[in-house]
Amino acid sequence: MKRTPRFDKAWSESIAMLPAELQQPLVDAIKEYQTTGAEPTDLHPIAQCVFNLLRPTIDRRAKAASYRRRRREAKAEMQSAPATVEAGRLVKQDRKYIRLLAKRYNLIHRDIKAEIDRVSAMLTAQGVDRIPLFIYKEYLEHHLDGYTPSLT
Repeated sequence: MKRTPRFDKAWSESIAMLPAELQQPLVDAIKEYQTTGAEPTDLHPIAQCVFNLLRPTIDRRAKAASYRRRRREAKAEMQSAPATVEAGRLVKQDRKYIRLLAKRYNLIHRDIKAEIDRVSAMLTAQGVDRIPLFIYKEYLEHHLDGYTPSLT
């Protein structure tokens, strides 16, 4: 669930109103639930009632944190992806991949490299600034599936 538990001041004030023997097990149960997602099983009924009232807040915060984490990771992945033109250059330099395409599509290297330039231009025209290499290769292979070599 959450990496670092968050404990509100209002929660502390409310828990302080409980009898002393219920306070620490409830605090431990809340922190355990925030970090691992394990629900408490042996709480006193009053402490369990307080925990049940706090659980929706904890779950909502964990879900929001998960969304934020995914957005950050997706943004970092996209920023680390090379520019579209650079991706084309990197694919052109991958000799093993060019040989594989030459065998698979029965094309000469010059035609493959020309198609790489066309795919780069097409993606740039569509507004794709950065693209991971594996997605670029998928676009290229899809483009080559419909390619008919010129006889010149």
